[in-house]
Amino acid sequence: MNTNLEYIVETNQLSKKYRKRTVVDGLTFKIKPGQTLGLLGPNGAGKTTTIRMLMGLTRPSSGSAAIFGLNLATQIKQIHTRIGVVFEKPNLFENLSGYENLSIFCRLYNQPLSLIKPLLERMDLWDRAAEPVKVYSKGMRQRILILRALVHQPQLLFLDEPCSGLDPVSSRIIRDYLLELKKSGVTILLTSHDMEEVDELCDLIGFVNNGKLMVLEEKNTLKAEYGQSSLKVVYRNGDQLIEETITPSRENLLHLNELYDKGQVVSVHSMEASLSEIFRRLSILA
Repeated sequence: MNTNLEYIVETNQLSKKYRKRTVVDGLTFKIKPGQTLGLLGPNGAGKTTTIRMLMGLTRPSSGSAAIFGLNLATQIKQIHTRIGVVFEKPNLFENLSGYENLSIFCRLYNQPLSLIKPLLERMDLWDRAAEPVKVYSKGMRQRILILRALVHQPQLLFLDEPCSGLDPVSSRIIRDYLLELKKSGVTILLTSHDMEEVDELCDLIGFVNNGKLMVLEEKNTLKAEYGQSSLKVVYRNGDQLIEETITPSRENLLHLNELYDKGQVVSVHSMEASLSEIFRRLSILA
């Protein structure tokens, strides 16, 4: 493995057409080692197709891509041994146990079975390891899918809506584990509609619409450029405590000053722009 790579993923005008319809239109981006890129956008924007192209599951109509410095078009076999993927739709062996699902992939990648127990323990699944996957909850199945993608210790992980529709416990377990992987140096590309998830996991955010990359920025830069900070104000009104979130406009600041003059203000906290609001703004602009 080349540890001196400047970028793990590089795309140049990557495009995909189905007949006359352009699904992905000239995407150009780069991901550094250890970065997590979140691809955001409405349904049908081209996010999943982008991942499928980068995995070699569908050929680009034009453009090029390199992963680990290897040409996607000619060196896909070398790339496959170093990537892991979790699609939104589960594709587990339902009648096999969680342990057996992982053991199949350990054998495929020539990995020792001794890896399985600590992985299942980390995802809080060891006590259910012998049960068939078909009796697992959706959150448990998703945890198995993520572990399956990691048995060969990939350096790059593709995640398509990793926590979509999951219960809070499963979502928390998965996010904590992904943060651990990120700290260990694993590079991640994920798609998500969960802005809290994106905010927590991603350093770099790309907004895709109609197949085009409209915005690609570091998270903090994106918030500064497209977001608007706000103030969370708690004040007394008679016997009641009222909480308001206001933007720092002239009118609102005058109102806040009046509350201060009357001694009604209990607390004021600055709040950074939320990705949900930025996503809505970008959707309108696109």
